[in-house]
Amino acid sequence: MTFKDLREYLAYLRERNNLITINDEVSVNLEIAEISRNATYLNAPTLLFTKIRDYPEWKMVTNLFNSVEAIYNILGTRDLEGIASNFFSSISSTPYTLQSKLKSMGTMIGLGKILPKNSRAQFQERKEFSIKSFPALRTWPKDAGTFFTFSLLVTQDPDANVHNVSVYRMQIVGDKEVIVHWQALKRGRITAQRYLERRIKEIPAAIVNGVDPVIAFVAASPVPPGIDKYLFAGILRNEGVRLFRLTNGLRVPATAESVIEGYVDMNDTRLEGPFGDHLGYYTPADYYPVFKAEKFYTREEPIFHATSVGKPPLEDAWIGKGVERIFLPFLKMIVPELVDMNLPIHGLFTGVGIFSINKVFPGQGKKAMLSLWGVGQLSLLKIMIIVDKDVNVHDFNHVIYALSTTVDPKRDVVIIDNITADSLDHTTERPLVGSRLGIDATRKTKEEVGHEWPEEVAPDDEISKKVEKYKHLFKQYKSP
Repeated sequence: MTFKDLREYLAYLRERNNLITINDEVSVNLEIAEISRNATYLNAPTLLFTKIRDYPEWKMVTNLFNSVEAIYNILGTRDLEGIASNFFSSISSTPYTLQSKLKSMGTMIGLGKILPKNSRAQFQERKEFSIKSFPALRTWPKDAGTFFTFSLLVTQDPDANVHNVSVYRMQIVGDKEVIVHWQALKRGRITAQRYLERRIKEIPAAIVNGVDPVIAFVAASPVPPGIDKYLFAGILRNEGVRLFRLTNGLRVPATAESVIEGYVDMNDTRLEGPFGDHLGYYTPADYYPVFKAEKFYTREEPIFHATSVGKPPLEDAWIGKGVERIFLPFLKMIVPELVDMNLPIHGLFTGVGIFSINKVFPGQGKKAMLSLWGVGQLSLLKIMIIVDKDVNVHDFNHVIYALSTTVDPKRDVVIIDNITADSLDHTTERPLVGSRLGIDATRKTKEEVGHEWPEEVAPDDEISKKVEKYKHLFKQYKSP
């Protein structure tokens, strides 16, 4: 099912008794964030706040991505890997002749369905507004101020017609100014660098809030640079995103609850933070550029979308698991031996990753390790474990058994020093520079260890069949 906007999705949740409406008056100062975190920890559904102190015009929605089930509902499928696989199958054959082009026309028409489309805006300009008119949250006691926590920053590549739509925390510092916390390897910062190379220091941008949840999911996903995020949202929605062109040339979702049009001023950097982030620690203050607002737009009776991060599992954890499944087929194209992966929730998606491979030649475990470290956000993964294809990467006991029975630390552990690190990682000696730990927990070939790998124990087939009848009896037995 495709939702045209946030309101339609909330109506869908309400019909299924999967929306909690809170009519008590609540504050953006710590209170909403604490309510929302407790809701996520307790597996509660999406929350809709109808009375926000000092912001009578607004409603607020939080806990939109409250579980893997919520991801399934938003994307309309439980087969997340199938989304990418089906898309690849639809474009797998490139037509080279007129006859083959004619045969592929149906496929091309189908692909046209997912392309972005121009549309009239549902929002109107608000002359009297300022950034302080928005109900931004203060989420932790020692945060530097109030922040947009699930607003989307829209920019566009200066050469290609490729839009970047990403979620960055943004600290409010004035009526028309917010500090944008985009990190060195994020798409927004990469786009900014392209403008700087052209000596353009005022980058057209827009801050968008309250969109169709698929667009919000894509904005929070590490879609590789070069792929338009609106197009990727169209793939997940199986229908193109409806967009409206602003006066600064950017296109934004036409059904957004609010839009702030302006630019990021690369000449103006200010101290941002501290902020209680998804690692469960406060990120120290650092300098980032300032977004400067020029125009404001909202829908009637607007709804503001926010989240609160902290120790897992919170909303970012479930978004991460959805991303893991959707992007697995993409990774398999780049690393063909890859079978499955698990980025554990408490590994924080840049801390620990477990990958299984189909190993067929010596050294392939380390080869796969280095290949995966070269892909997108996996380049920030601190600890990587490679196991054989028959190891269940989602069962930690299986993984521990593989570690215990295949690894010689001197031979199979790799440490890479002086490499780019996540700017949020407080464990490194220097900002943006850290190290990596890789463990090859695959069974070793004779070439790797100098002798034949021992044979694993296995029962006799005939005896195994003979004792099968006892398993039912054993399963029924319960210890006192």
